[in-house]
Amino acid sequence: MAKNIKPERQSAKRSEPERRCILSMSVEPTEKMVRLVEGPDGILVPDVAARLPGRGVWVLTDRAALEKAIADGNLYKAACRSLKARLSKEAVPKDLIVQMDGILERRCLDRLGLEQRAGNLVTGFDKIKAALGKKTAGKPVLIMTATDGAEDGQIKIQRAVGRDVPVAKMFDREALSKALGRENVVHIVLFESGGTKKLKADISRLLSLRGNASLTCETQGTKE
Repeated sequence: MAKNIKPERQSAKRSEPERRCILSMSVEPTEKMVRLVEGPDGILVPDVAARLPGRGVWVLTDRAALEKAIADGNLYKAACRSLKARLSKEAVPKDLIVQMDGILERRCLDRLGLEQRAGNLVTGFDKIKAALGKKTAGKPVLIMTATDGAEDGQIKIQRAVGRDVPVAKMFDREALSKALGRENVVHIVLFESGGTKKLKADISRLLSLRGNASLTCETQGTKE
């Protein structure tokens, strides 16, 4: 008699790593969180890349929740419990959110330079339209537009690329130009790649840390 053979599981993409936030106690993907590690001086430092040695704790990049937890001491208490250590009262720096913001901003701008060298982004309306018209072009997955750029320019870019592509509007043209080593960078379109995926995750964390919900598609003002 033939044995019952269980159907093979279909191959699936590996799920994103998850961790528990020590404040909300919810389990979330790490791309929504930042790891904190106790430094040699006993002060908690942001380990945004999650590579520093030692035992760490994870927190969601929810600005309101972090501000409250720092102010009322709940972040300190939660860190002590999770690390099973008696930290000094100064273990949680008052400028922790500022530190996290600065690191994430630097990562986003540095990543733009890396993606440019890898050929995964295009700047300027005419070049973007030309790239989209090529059969070899990849899938556009992110639009970045300068905060001091004209709104009608953003609308044109969204119409050309597609309204389902999310827009990140968080850096001015000076910051974008410096990141790419070019002049007057206002609009950027990034194509699908591993690096762009990392950039989108960092942008989402930074937006959340600055009080915005998440990286979403901006459709306001884009109607024909």
